[in-house]
Amino acid sequence: MHPGFIHHWGRQRRGACGDAAAAYACYGAGATYGRRWAYEASRRFGDAAFGAEGFGARRPVRFLADRLDLDEAQVAKLAKIVERLRVEREQAAVDSRRAAGAIADALEGASLEAERLEEATRLRVEATRRVQESVARALRELHELLDGEQREELASLIRSGALRL
Repeated sequence: MHPGFIHHWGRQRRGACGDAAAAYACYGAGATYGRRWAYEASRRFGDAAFGAEGFGARRPVRFLADRLDLDEAQVAKLAKIVERLRVEREQAAVDSRRAAGAIADALEGASLEAERLEEATRLRVEATRRVQESVARALRELHELLDGEQREELASLIRSGALRL
């Protein structure tokens, strides 16, 4: 959002309460200044220029619950499946960062430390394998959870790219 527009909003906001002193009483200390108001506006209206996420993409559970028309029991089970998958992916990211550090350490010395390099690459491969296994397990559990129409809708979401695995 252009800063001049935020200034305009701030002036309009002060005008709603009268003069600047009344705006201070209405909205509190510092709320009439452009930067503070811009931050508040970005949080309220979701302006990505200020780092706020805004209304953006929905979370996976809410998105799937809405699109697949899941009942409450299905939503609870789906939330558990997605949470396990999220934890596994986060652990894989940690392992990948650890492996990158180990690779850098192996390359840093005067001679290449082949054992450390091999261990680091093995760690990355293991992390990738665990994520693949957890995705496969999550898809099996999701398949058991859904009925026929819901499975068809899930398949169309995956084909269209609206849902990435």
